[in-house]
Amino acid sequence: MPAPGHNVVDTERRMPGFEIFTFLFDNCYQPVVIQVPLCHINKITIMDTSANAIFPKGASAPADYFTGTAWVNTLVPNDAILHSVIANVIFEPGARNNWHTHPGGQLLIVTDGTGYYQEKGKPAQLIKKGDLISILPDVVHWHGASHDSELTHIAINPNTKNGASVWLDRVTNEEYNSARKG
Repeated sequence: MPAPGHNVVDTERRMPGFEIFTFLFDNCYQPVVIQVPLCHINKITIMDTSANAIFPKGASAPADYFTGTAWVNTLVPNDAILHSVIANVIFEPGARNNWHTHPGGQLLIVTDGTGYYQEKGKPAQLIKKGDLISILPDVVHWHGASHDSELTHIAINPNTKNGASVWLDRVTNEEYNSARKG
């Protein structure tokens, strides 16, 4: 039996002694097809370790620019025609990136969880699934997960011919903890 959030959309027999299952997972646009020997049908356990994931985690985020555990999956690498980079970034609770700027600006699309976004000299904002944050060029800012929730966002860096990211100081624990109060 599929786990909650998973729907069997089709079953059919293909080869003698095998069953074909087609699953449609929440937040996934492509069905997953598996073929299982009938003798194992009662032994199937579907484990969903990333029920809300749209994309795989990617590589560990560079420790020089992130505090805590985060992953970056570059979906669209920089190119000479579009001049943009698109990445999916996942932050574990408490993780955040350093203060930084983007010479070409940045768009963040929050796809899961809750977190914080803060521009230098302004109070931190709580961000959540469905939020879109438009960051003007050269604005000093940071973003990351809240204290008790993961945060996943898609980062779109346009105009990379002006530069992608300029990394600055770490967000201190005091700065990060003040986001909870703001």
